[in-house]
Amino acid sequence: MYLPYLDYKVLSNTNSLQVYKIEEYLTGIVKPVSPYRTTFSFIVFLIQGAFEQLINFENYRISAGECLHVKQGVWTATQYLSEDVKGFIVFYESDIFTQYLLMYNQKEELKYVPYYNLDYYDGQSIAASLLLLYGELSFIENRPEVYIPIFYSILSRLNYYTANYDFNSRELEIAYKFKQLVMDSHIREKSVSYYAGELCLSENYLNRCIKNVIGRSAKQFINEVNVEYAKVLLLNTKSDISEIAFELHFPSPSYFSKFFKKETGMSPNQFRIKNKIKINYIE
Repeated sequence: MYLPYLDYKVLSNTNSLQVYKIEEYLTGIVKPVSPYRTTFSFIVFLIQGAFEQLINFENYRISAGECLHVKQGVWTATQYLSEDVKGFIVFYESDIFTQYLLMYNQKEELKYVPYYNLDYYDGQSIAASLLLLYGELSFIENRPEVYIPIFYSILSRLNYYTANYDFNSRELEIAYKFKQLVMDSHIREKSVSYYAGELCLSENYLNRCIKNVIGRSAKQFINEVNVEYAKVLLLNTKSDISEIAFELHFPSPSYFSKFFKKETGMSPNQFRIKNKIKINYIE
């Protein structure tokens, strides 16, 4: 993850989901910073004070009980922080959604808006959930089966506030059907053309719909699902790399290894060793 003003402790965190207290990590930055394009998404929730963020060249100013959602790929910059500001900032990578789909076969389609004015109950509930998430992610032990549902409950609550927002319902329907098809067929079918054909759409139109709804291409989503499933097999089975490659219907172990390294930055074997060392350390 990249933000131009965070310290090394934050930048060296490689978890796909990260939570920080605004008063601990953002109050020392030079304001305003230059706009930059995010490679991830983040949520800002205020408990106290004021916070202003540029999102796609439009300024949003929030106070206690309000929330901003900055989507991956948009232009953004922090413009203002009051001296008494308190709250949480949540950074997340798109593969968090994929992990949740694989865990629970979740079917709710989350919608994106940049600003949320929460009622008192929802504001208090999100504050409590964020505090719980902050504590969970502070543990040495990595427990995605615990923290991902907490995070998803926050997104689901925010999703309630998008009911009156103008969305393209056709695009949402296509994205939902596409994601379900990928979850069902990703092992044997890895091409965008297959899913476009199943949905009776052109590849270009499918990509445009998926990009508009989830912020990344159809191919990126297919790859994410395959990577997350491969991680499950690497960590929870004794199968060797070649067996996993063929189980996932890759043409060869070397092709699978190149694919996995391109998507994660490490080989399947490196990923397995690194994460098993973590598990042994915890035990």
